[in-house]
Amino acid sequence: MNIHRECRSLLSLIQIVSGNLPTGGFSYSKGLESAIEYGWVKSLEDFLNWQKQWIHEQLIYIDWPMLKRCYYYTKINDSKNFKKCALQILSYRDTYELRLEEQRRGKAMEKLISQWYDPISDSWAVAFKCSGLASMAWLGYEWNIPIKNLALGYAYNALESSIMVGLKLLPFGQRTAQKLLRYLVEFLPNAWDKADLVKDHEVGGNFLLQSIASACHEDQYSRLFSS
Repeated sequence: MNIHRECRSLLSLIQIVSGNLPTGGFSYSKGLESAIEYGWVKSLEDFLNWQKQWIHEQLIYIDWPMLKRCYYYTKINDSKNFKKCALQILSYRDTYELRLEEQRRGKAMEKLISQWYDPISDSWAVAFKCSGLASMAWLGYEWNIPIKNLALGYAYNALESSIMVGLKLLPFGQRTAQKLLRYLVEFLPNAWDKADLVKDHEVGGNFLLQSIASACHEDQYSRLFSS
C-alpha cells in the first residue's frame, strides 16, 4: 500500500511540474528577456550566473520558505494564515509584470483546483488567485507529495522554463540546454537544506538585477515573453 502511495505521489508531482499544465509556465522569462536584450546576459557563463543568483537569492530565501509555510497552513487547515502567506508571496514580486505573472498562475491553478475539488470555500479560492506558488503548496499537500519533493519539483520546473528562454534567445542548442539543466539541478539539494532552516524573520531576498530587468521589460518594444 505504501509503495502504491509513493507511486501516486510521484506521478502527481510529475503532473504539477509538467510544462503541459495550463498555467503558462513557458510564456514568462522573469526579466531574462530584457537582460539578454540589453547585453547583461550574453554568454553561457552569464546565463549560469543568472540562474545561480536566482537560486541563492530568491529560491532559498523567498520561494521555498513561503512554499513550506503555505504547505504547513494547508496541513492544519488554516486558510487565514495561508492567505496571508499568499499575499506575502505577491508582495515579494517587485515589479508589475512579476506580480501579474504570480496572479495569472494563481488564477489558472484556482480553475484547475476548482474542477478537481468541488466545492472549494471562498477563503481558499481567494488565496489561490493571489499566488501560483501558494496554490501549488495546497495541491501538493492534498496530493500527498512530501514538501521536499514538491520544492525540488518547483525549482526544476523554474530552471527548465528559464533554460527554454535561453534556448530561444541565446546561441545554444538542445544538447547544451540539457547539460545546463543537469549542471544547475546539482545545486538544489544543498540549497533546500539551507531553505529548510530559514526562520520567519529571515524570509526575503532581493534579486535586484532581475527586478531591474523585469521593470525594463514592461516597455520593451519587441518581445517573445510576457515577463
